[in-house]
Amino acid sequence: MVVKSERGRRRYIFFRVPEDVRRDDLTQMLSGIASVKVITCTGGEAVVRCSPADRPLVTETLESREGFGSVRTSGTLRTLRDRYP
Repeated sequence: MVVKSERGRRRYIFFRVPEDVRRDDLTQMLSGIASVKVITCTGGEAVVRCSPADRPLVTETLESREGFGSVRTSGTLRTLRDRYP
């Protein structure tokens, strides 16, 4: 397992998205940002991983679209999954 000092910190952002949006759609929307990975996208909910420096850009990019909204940002995926199973 790689330590944080080598790979860097990460942020996980939970979004509400329109029901018809798929993981591939989100990946394409965020393709210009290097450190982004779409973790899940099902049932109108999505989790995106990015670096702390890219968090405002990711949030701004998705919230500028109709029906998208950021709900919560966390440093761990477990916290988001515990709160929003």
